Amino acid sequence: MTGQEGATLREQALEALEKSTKLLKIAMRLWSDGQTVEAKSLRDEARTHRTISTLLMAKANNLDNDFEGSDEQFEYARSRTRSRGLASVSR
Repeated sequence: MTGQEGATLREQALEALEKSTKLLKIAMRLWSDGQTVEAKSLRDEARTHRTISTLLMAKANNLDNDFEGSDEQFEYARSRTRSRGLASVSR
């Protein structure tokens, strides 16, 4: 992978983090309106996007450092993302 790929991963990480933040803000509004079921669902989706963001940033950092992190740790985090039913990240 090249430096451009690292930059692309960082951009995707930022997009996922922004989406997480938006979802969390909506969840907070729903919670204050008493719509707790919907709020919890959005909160969980926000957490998943935050996890995706973290994984993408770690992958970009690994490229910069020419270091492939622990496959076991990566697979664990990816499986947690899959268990929530949203998109996952691959190496």
